[in-house]
Amino acid sequence: MIRATKLTQPAAKAAKYVAGIRLLSSSPIVAAEKSSNAFKPKADRTQSMAFTKKDGGTKRVRSGTTTSVNMSSANPAYYTELPKPKLDLLSKDTATATRLNTFMQIDEGFLQSTGKGRYPGHLAADFKLFGKPALLYRQVTQTLVDQMAQNAQTAPKRATVLDGLNGAGKSAELLKLAMVAATSGHIVIYGLSTLPWVNSSRPYGPGFKSDLFVQYELANELLRSVSAVSREALSKVPLGKSVTLGKRTLESGKTLADLVDIGLQTPSLSHDALDQLLEIASSQTVVPVFIGLDEVNTLWCKTSYRDQDDNVLPANRFRLAQSFLPFFEDRSLAKGWVIGATSYAEVRFMPRDLKTRLCPPPAIPIANPDLARDPGVAELPFDVVKVERLSSPEAWGLMQFYQKANIVTTPVTEGLVAKKWVYANGNPRQMFAGVTTYF
Repeated sequence: MIRATKLTQPAAKAAKYVAGIRLLSSSPIVAAEKSSNAFKPKADRTQSMAFTKKDGGTKRVRSGTTTSVNMSSANPAYYTELPKPKLDLLSKDTATATRLNTFMQIDEGFLQSTGKGRYPGHLAADFKLFGKPALLYRQVTQTLVDQMAQNAQTAPKRATVLDGLNGAGKSAELLKLAMVAATSGHIVIYGLSTLPWVNSSRPYGPGFKSDLFVQYELANELLRSVSAVSREALSKVPLGKSVTLGKRTLESGKTLADLVDIGLQTPSLSHDALDQLLEIASSQTVVPVFIGLDEVNTLWCKTSYRDQDDNVLPANRFRLAQSFLPFFEDRSLAKGWVIGATSYAEVRFMPRDLKTRLCPPPAIPIANPDLARDPGVAELPFDVVKVERLSSPEAWGLMQFYQKANIVTTPVTEGLVAKKWVYANGNPRQMFAGVTTYF
């Protein structure tokens, strides 16, 4: 037999209160509100919190990108005007040794032409905090600019690939080179990110009368970038032969600009137009050509795309990758430079054998020099330029700019620069993280 116990008056009230909460939480109105909150967009934490006064003298916190802030009631200690340091625009005229260890601005129009709102690597966070796109002009930058000027006369037989640790500045160096090449009048074919080519994020399909898969959207975007950046240079190069794209035929007197226009107007012909552009541009000597691909290691990787039988597709099964792969193996330009930059951010798209060849294990010195070389490490088909850590003058220039941009509010002293430089081991990305930890 179960005996009923009589609750005291306070205990009965508590039980009734708990039952009411349970009933309310299980109601359809509250459930709908919870489900709607689950799909609300996450607040942008990079936006400042806005304090607005209410009539009772209290404060109400509102955050988000659409919050209107009454600056008359804002605390002046927390709201300061965004500093706008004056910087020289990076171009062929300003890319000189006198600009070493200083920041230079990247043209907004050039960045928009390569893809609206898209930046290589982790540079989006930097540019947003700076208030403008700007990069440090380093010694390695000057070396690469000088090499590009030399290659504009006679192209090297092999391509060049920038390699280094994560955050060393490989993407930044490639972006600066593309900017200088554009202002020098080169035909600039610049892929700021090849990850969409392999990460199964964009449309693709089997090709017509070919075993290669096509990515018309990506090819069309690349042509649009080439046309926006190098329109004048394209119009200077005649085709030199009749070119047929689909049902349209261009006479030999037409220019590369006309060829690109057909690919833009008809997306299904984007791959054909791109292949013809690369073939004609690589053999002509009227205008130098700059081919730059970031995350170039994706050309040799296994992609996240699959074929009709659910088999993983390698990158060389895609027509877009096949268009550029020969330039990093055995194909060269008549005038210009083919250069890429590696990325270790997505480990799955860095082939293990390529990583081993880029960063071979330390060899044990022995008497016989022929045996000292590891026979299992094959020679790379391109030249490698290592982007090393910042030098002490470069670290000083970096911290000086951070102070001008109000990222560092304390005085920049030799001790502060040395501490940040040592802690980050001279890595630009880690130095940036070291001064923006609490942002």
